[in-house]
Amino acid sequence: MRNIFRYIPLLSLLAVVACSTQVPREYETVNALPAVFPEYTNVTIPCNIAPLTFRIENEAEDYVTSFKVGDKETVVAGSEVALSMDEWNGLLAEAKGDSIKIDVFARVAGGWRKYNTFVFIVSEDEVDPYISYRLIPPSYVAYEKLTINQRALSNYDEDVIFSNQMINAEPNGQCINCHAYKNYRTDNMQFHVRQTLGGTVFVHNGEMKKVNMKCDSTISAGVYPSFNPKYDLVAYSVNTTGQVFHTRHANKVEVQDTLSDIIVYNPVAETVTKVASDPNALEVFPTWSPDGETLYYCVADVECDDPSKTRVTQLVEGYKDIKYDIVRRSWNPVTGTFGNVDTVFLATALGKSATFPRVSPCGKFLLFALGEYGCFHIWHKDADLYLLSLEDGTYWPLEKANSPFAESYHSWSSNGRWILFASRRKENNYSRLYLAHVNADGSSDKAFVLPQRTSGHYDFFDRSYNVPEFMIEPVSITPQEFAEVVKGEPVSVKYSSNAK
Repeated sequence: MRNIFRYIPLLSLLAVVACSTQVPREYETVNALPAVFPEYTNVTIPCNIAPLTFRIENEAEDYVTSFKVGDKETVVAGSEVALSMDEWNGLLAEAKGDSIKIDVFARVAGGWRKYNTFVFIVSEDEVDPYISYRLIPPSYVAYEKLTINQRALSNYDEDVIFSNQMINAEPNGQCINCHAYKNYRTDNMQFHVRQTLGGTVFVHNGEMKKVNMKCDSTISAGVYPSFNPKYDLVAYSVNTTGQVFHTRHANKVEVQDTLSDIIVYNPVAETVTKVASDPNALEVFPTWSPDGETLYYCVADVECDDPSKTRVTQLVEGYKDIKYDIVRRSWNPVTGTFGNVDTVFLATALGKSATFPRVSPCGKFLLFALGEYGCFHIWHKDADLYLLSLEDGTYWPLEKANSPFAESYHSWSSNGRWILFASRRKENNYSRLYLAHVNADGSSDKAFVLPQRTSGHYDFFDRSYNVPEFMIEPVSITPQEFAEVVKGEPVSVKYSSNAK
């Protein structure tokens, strides 16, 4: 992978300093944890993660930090605590299934101080080697600068999968969104291109094409995809969506559907089939079960019965009353038909709204976001992550992963032991990516932000991360190859009453 940021001279210097630095022999003990950013104290991390670089924010004249596993110790000087890749990987290997103990010493006028020890708990559960995400500027109209990127989790290597600016910029701009993969692999994947040269860029068994998924029987092209893990089907919602901006509300933005249905697309037959299209309901966020024979999605019942107002006006004015439940329908791969609707989580009975259901790879848990209302929880400060047991229907918040700010856009690792999600917890303006370990009983450990090469990355990076997805391999198709497909003519779909 191409490495966007390189600081080899800095890392070499730090490695030399680490070799010559000694832990203070005399010090005063401070009964408090050190102030570090990112806040990495006492987190559970994968045994194959990149170094967790952080800085010490307690005021002092000098700093020394010790990393220790058994008799193995690595010492770093300075407020920026960054280990070389070799040092870090050595510690991870020693601490797998145990923990790395970190001691921070700070020198002030009266001498050295030692803060309370904290640890990195090194799980034996590996995390998938790659992730991808969309990077979006804070401006709501600067979509021409959007990129879909991929990142190696064992280091800091990052690539652009596709950029809006590959084809056109304003006034003939594009919007790209909704990248997705089948079974965490990239030989079956997709992303949408909107507006100029619009269509769905689809890779089926390694072959690329652009698809026009809108037909006379659907209200739009596909949105929010989910690949069936066993069969050649992809579920989508089809939506008419708008934005409403608050002037005083803490949530800032409402992204609302005024129409939405669920469809499935067959990339072999080039057909689409309606799954759910109740005119008095909004259906969105489809996702398949691991066996490929159950489709989950969210549904909100809506009433627009005021003849003096348009449907859009009524839905915008009543945005706080739009609340979604999670339902499912069985699918028969032999007949291609769907069964009756079965309610899985009745959020409306709690006065809440549930969105973005994702089934764990083992099929035991359903991960979702729960908020006060609406479907676009990435802007809702009250949105938290919850797990629901698909065995007995009990549910609970992931307290150690949640924060007072928005949590959303979550995904499972392929082994079901890690979740990746977007959170606005630092300053409520930018979404950053967090990982959290999920235990066998469905509890989570403390979440930690995606590690970067320097601690200052999140101070100055002016993009939001969203739609994070795990991958077990990188995308090998180049942005230029994707651009050639985008510039080509799309394949048009046909409507079929049968999904097979």
